[in-house]
Amino acid sequence: MKKIERILAIIVLLLDHDLISTAQLADRFKVTKRTIFRDIETIELAGFPIISHPGRNGGFALMNSFKLRTYTYSTTEKQDILNALEVKEGLFGTFDQQNMIKEKITLLQADSNQGNHWRSHFSFDSPTMHRPEIEVQTKEKINTINRALQQNKKLVIDYIDNKGEWTERVIHPYELMLLNGSWYIYSYCEEREAFRYFKVTRIRCLRIQEATFTSITPPNKRRLEVNEELIHLRFRKKDLGKLYDYYTENEIEVTDSHVDVRIYANQQKTILPFLLMFGNGVKVIAPAELQEIHQQEIVKLSKTY
Repeated sequence: MKKIERILAIIVLLLDHDLISTAQLADRFKVTKRTIFRDIETIELAGFPIISHPGRNGGFALMNSFKLRTYTYSTTEKQDILNALEVKEGLFGTFDQQNMIKEKITLLQADSNQGNHWRSHFSFDSPTMHRPEIEVQTKEKINTINRALQQNKKLVIDYIDNKGEWTERVIHPYELMLLNGSWYIYSYCEEREAFRYFKVTRIRCLRIQEATFTSITPPNKRRLEVNEELIHLRFRKKDLGKLYDYYTENEIEVTDSHVDVRIYANQQKTILPFLLMFGNGVKVIAPAELQEIHQQEIVKLSKTY
């Protein structure tokens, strides 16, 4: 453990205990008592009012007026912080100092839990629609994007759009967004001179620049789905379980022979790829335009082999 990490941990323990001895600290951090005395001196120089109690039952304590921990976070609030860090780690991977924060909060939690170890209530083995290998790559990109977001630095990205065209863009990152199972970064694009959504998996390379940008108020984010209309689909009854992964109770009508779904959506960007996942197990009832497009896609697929 580095010295700064040990000092931070000692501060947490001082906040959490009325009194803690030199021997206890030395044993906990596997260092000598002399090292603990030097650490205490460093903490005092940083402005923490430490009181030294001599004798067999002595040790170190913080002035009661300085100890705000009890009034800052309750046991439930500390649990919520740890859960939030677990969620963050599952979605993004581990950021700088995140493990140190978890260690400090866990130390605060230990005393109030009376020896029971904190246990995570969340698990994110694969939080998006992508394969685990793609998840790993995406988290690495998100870590880089997060550093740029924190420092208001420009990014240069090599990007492949949905038409397969490659471009190099200089972007000003504003927000990471998880939409429909995929990560996007909402950014100002210098080339287009406008705000754009960039899908993180389609960013093939990204580099943080030394140049920073001045944040501006972005326009209201447009929805990724536009021109929505009522769509009526008919599925096999055996696919009902899968349908509950995508639709609400109010959108699903179960009959004796089939399942009808009525939703508003963009037919080409959202619904069409989704329909192809069900093969011959879905039929478009309305609108007629989507029915025709669906039929054309089926014909194209039949000519693949």
